[in-house]
Amino acid sequence: MQVLDSLAAEIKAFLGSQPEIIITNHHNPDGDAVGSAIGLYGVLKQLGFKVKMVMPNDYAPNLKWMTHSEEVLIFDQNEGRATELMNRAQLLIHLDYNDPKRSGPMEDSIRASQAKKLMIDHHQQPSDFCDWTYSDTSMSSTCEMVYHFLDAMGWTNLIDKDLAEAIYTGIATDTGNFRFSSTSPITHQVASTLLAKGVESQKVASRVYDTNSFSRFQLLGRALNGMEVWDELHTAVISLNANDLKECNFKKGDTEGFVNYGLSLEGIELAAFMMPRDGMLKLSFRSKTTFDVNQFARQYFKGGGHRNAAGGSSELDIAGTKSKLLEALSAYKNELKALADAH
Repeated sequence: MQVLDSLAAEIKAFLGSQPEIIITNHHNPDGDAVGSAIGLYGVLKQLGFKVKMVMPNDYAPNLKWMTHSEEVLIFDQNEGRATELMNRAQLLIHLDYNDPKRSGPMEDSIRASQAKKLMIDHHQQPSDFCDWTYSDTSMSSTCEMVYHFLDAMGWTNLIDKDLAEAIYTGIATDTGNFRFSSTSPITHQVASTLLAKGVESQKVASRVYDTNSFSRFQLLGRALNGMEVWDELHTAVISLNANDLKECNFKKGDTEGFVNYGLSLEGIELAAFMMPRDGMLKLSFRSKTTFDVNQFARQYFKGGGHRNAAGGSSELDIAGTKSKLLEALSAYKNELKALADAH
């Protein structure tokens, strides 16, 4: 990794001035965002740097077992303090997102900060807003990239069991437990190294996946009961409305992974999930093989992400959004059929 080695040399030189550092990630942090932030934070803290994690909003309870979680500053709960820290910092590190707008309520503070900026991210089409950019869309996860960054910096010896668990969590969740096509031989090598540091994979899986609430199961039942299958488009669509969320006592994280149930159906190439949030509909897209949901979400739903996993939004209601989705997908009918027939 010649480019990474060169970047690491520049970062090392800059860190010699002992800058104050803020680690940030995207709105609605997931396992990869939280795991990468904690992994990098823990190493920098051991090295004696003045460092803080600032996340745009709170994250799901099934991720809060990770070490240092109690040290995370939530921006939308402490906006004044978080903005003050960003204004004072000399380095902002942006993990698992490649455009300030993906940081939600932190966007203005990030853009206003005069600090140097480092991005480590694996999403497609990064914005040019950082002084240093480590972007690799072939990587399984930002956590895998953070491991490679720490390796290039010569710091992997500082990854203890707790930090290894955080990094492993991000890799496991972003690869669908090593099922997705982004999982490479190198991904497995990194996971093996983390396991050698003491990670107990079964305990990580249990903490992440075996903490379901009754409300989550109620929501899942409603979601699956109302799932629509568009046979000619080889697409499954799952939706929840505001009443569903209210009546099932929805909590953050309850709908994580719902979209994947549609994708597990035989003959389905594309799955979509939609639910209300922040005055609009949040959409999630997944594809089974090579249909590019990143480009699709960017073109039709103001979103983006990866080739096989992306998100978007709609200002229409559920019925209107389904109509728009149906019309948009009709242009890809032949492609979707060919992909579904091939597997």
